[in-house]
Formats: sequence, C-alpha cells, structure tokens
Amino acid sequence: MGVGRQRCASLHRSLVHAAFGVLVLVSVATWAFGGLALRLGVVTVIGALPAAAIAVGMRINRIVNRTAWYLLLAASGLFTAFNYLWFVQLGLGRGVGADGPANLVLQFFAYGSIMLSALQVIRKHGEGDRGGIIDATLLGVGLITPVWEFVLRPHLLDLDVPGSSQGIYLLKMLLLTGTLGALLRIARTAGTARTSLIYFFISMGATVVSVVSSLLSTRPGSDYYSPLVDLFAMIGYLALAAAALHPSSTEFTQPAGWRRSRLRPVRLSHLGLVLAMVPVVGSVPELFGGTTDTMLLTFGTLLVIPLVVSRIGLLMAERTADQEALRYQAHHDELTGLVNRRRFFALLEEAVRSGAGVAVLYCDLDRFKAVNDEYGHEAGDEVLRVFADRLRGTLRAEDIAARIGGDEFLIMGTGTTAGDADTLRRRIEDATSAPAGWQGHELPFGVTVGVAYGSGGDTSADSLVSAADADMYRHKTARRASLDPASSPHRPGTGVPVPVLAAAPVAPD
Repeated sequence: MGVGRQRCASLHRSLVHAAFGVLVLVSVATWAFGGLALRLGVVTVIGALPAAAIAVGMRINRIVNRTAWYLLLAASGLFTAFNYLWFVQLGLGRGVGADGPANLVLQFFAYGSIMLSALQVIRKHGEGDRGGIIDATLLGVGLITPVWEFVLRPHLLDLDVPGSSQGIYLLKMLLLTGTLGALLRIARTAGTARTSLIYFFISMGATVVSVVSSLLSTRPGSDYYSPLVDLFAMIGYLALAAAALHPSSTEFTQPAGWRRSRLRPVRLSHLGLVLAMVPVVGSVPELFGGTTDTMLLTFGTLLVIPLVVSRIGLLMAERTADQEALRYQAHHDELTGLVNRRRFFALLEEAVRSGAGVAVLYCDLDRFKAVNDEYGHEAGDEVLRVFADRLRGTLRAEDIAARIGGDEFLIMGTGTTAGDADTLRRRIEDATSAPAGWQGHELPFGVTVGVAYGSGGDTSADSLVSAADADMYRHKTARRASLDPASSPHRPGTGVPVPVLAAAPVAPD
C-alpha cells in the first residue's frame, strides 16, 4: 500500500509539471501567432484557472491552513473580472469602461490580496529564518531601485504621469520586488514545501515583469500595450495554479527544514550598500540637471531603514545567544548538562570564602563498568544521563551538582548542617534504586556517596572534596567487606587507613 501511495504521489507531481509546461507552450503560441482578440480571450480563460485550481487543490491535497489560499482565490476572481472587461473592450470593441474606476478598484484589491497572501506565507516561514528573509527583501528592494530611477521613472515623466500616480507605481514595485526576494529565500530553504513555493515565486516574478512591461509600453492617447504583458500574465496565472495543485501545497504555509541564517561581514556590507543605494540613486538626477527623486527618497527610506535596523537587531540577538551558548558550554558537562569540574570548584571556593556552612557530596556510580562492558558506551552514557536527571529531581534549587569525569559526581549544598548533608546522601542513594531503561534493556546501577561538611575560615575547597572522596571510599570499602571479609579497608598499594576527620557523621548502613 505504501508503494502504491508513493506511485500515486509521483504521478500527481508529474501531471502538475506536465500540465504547466503544456499550457505555457500554448500561452507562448498564442502570444506569438494570435491576434489581440484571441490573446485577450486566452488570457481571460487562463486567468480563471487559478481559482479552480485552488478550490481543487485545497480538497485533494487536504490543505488545513487555508488563509493564504483563500486570499489567492479572491485575487484570482478579481483578475478574472479585470481580464474579462479588457477582453470585451479591446477584443470585442465594446465600451465597458475597462480603463475607468473599475480597473483601479479591481487591481487594488487583487494586488492587495496577493500581497497579504505572500505576507502570510513569509510570516509563517519567517519564524525560522527572519534574518535571511530580511536580507532577501532588502536585496529585492535594492535591485529595483536603479531600474525605477533610470528606466521606469523617466518613461513616466515623458508621459506626464501625475506625481501621485508615480508614487503608487513606485510603492507597488518596491513592495512586489521586496516580497519577491523574500519568497525566493523561502523557496530555496523550505524543505518539503519547496516546489509549491517555487511556483508561487514564478507567479510573483511573472507579475512583476508584466507590470514593468505594462508601464514601459504605455503610450499617450493610445490603447496599445506590449503583448509581453499578456504573456507574462498567463505564465503567472499558470504558475499559481500549479502551486495550488502540487502535493507540496500542503506545507505552503507550514515551515519545515529551516536553516539559521548568520549575518557574516559580507552580508553586513550588503546591508550597508542597500541602505546607501536609495539616497544615492535618488540624488543622481540632480547631478545631470534633473530633479531629486523625492518619492524614492521618501518611500525607499521608509521601507529600507526599518528592515536594516531589524536585521542589525537580529544580529545583536544572535551574538548574545552565541555568547550565552559559549558560556554555557564552558561551564557545563556536554553529556549530562550538569556543571563541569572547573565551574564547580570556582563556585565551591566562593561558598567557602563566604563562611557559611558548606556540604560536599562525592558520588561514584556502582556497576557502571559492568554496564559499559556488557552493553557498550552508549548504554553507559544513558546511565550517566539518567543519574543526572534524577539528581536534578532530588536536589534543592540552591544545590549545585557537577560531573567531574567518568562516573564521578560532586554536589555542593550551602547553608546546611551535617545532618542535612547526610539526609541528602540517603535521598541520592534512593534515587538509584530503579534501573535505567535503554533500548529495551534494564540497566541496574547504584551509587556510593561520601559526605564532608565544613564551616569557617579553616575550611578549604580542596580539603572538603578530599574528605568527601575519602568518606565515599570508606563506604565503598565497607560494603565490599560485608560481601567479602577478606577485603581490606586500606587504599590499594598504600596500607594507610583513610582519614575521615572532616566527614559528616554517618549512620550505620
């Protein structure tokens, strides 16, 4: 059944790609060989395809998060009405006022719906890669700035387009290209949703080219416009339909597989370049006898500066997080997450200097070597992690536990008495009564705990740890002696009894 499902999914993907390719060829043929009426008729029909594709795609792909798709569905319906009006007026020669207020209203709400949908997608995916998306948005804005200043704006000035209309065109281009840059970033790093997002990026890119072609082909007192407008409009509609029908549309607004984007020095130089581009490009015409582009300076600055400030803020947050991570790694054991040896002794020295009562417990795991020998080091690592977790659940909030190497642990309790320390020792021993689970096996282990207590200026960190170590060894030797009367209570090779003068009083086992 799994193989059959995979084949169906593969066939589904292939059909979407094939249909997109065939219909793009039909669009190119219509653009190359068809007359105005045929071209506008095909544009109207193809413009209605995304609405049908979105309705079908949401059902067959079982899309749960549908807000973005509903916005695109609304945009598709508005563009269908827009295309139909122009088909009737230019293709059939009937005056329906397609170039009047209805044109502006339909375009406003259609582009608005597309932008809201794109922002919805960017917001969902941006949680995993905000820095990379801001970089891509700034790149899109930066690239369109010289195109606007040296290509589009001079053409609009030649047409005597009012300043308010120029401002609308500029704002539209800045928002579209900025969004396009963000979508390209998402499409490159979105994991399983990549194909659907690439189609959406193609749709938005074709829309931008169509808008630019429309602006450049406009002639005063003429209904002429470049056929490229229709060609790229059709490609945009078909790409949007493919985005909705492709199986990856299920994850269209579900982030997956994000990689963290780091702001390296070369990226920082790019931000500085984009930040400087708007005022520089906007002021260039004045150097050649023209006028400063105040609209570019206004809209571009209002868009670019908040993005750059946000990106620098992310950089500072990333740097702070990295410093915290390095500090944590320097002070903690990688395997168990407990404090490491160096940090523990630094804290112990501080506690001893304070003059408060300090208890040190020295823990050595029992049967740990047997676990390693029988099951391997991965099982041994699991025992260490389990013991560390149980320590956290046993200790007080003010107690500090450390792994100092191998299967040895140290615990420091401040503001305690010798009796409190001995009670804590028994709680730690009880925490190892249950075995650790690992890959279906039960790994029994125990712990031997030595206790030392001290207060006042005569106590030192080293003497407390040494006394606790000696007390731990005394308990371990006593336990072995109870099992083997031939055992000796002396350290191997020394023949010297273990000193326990600094150890806390211990009740009989």
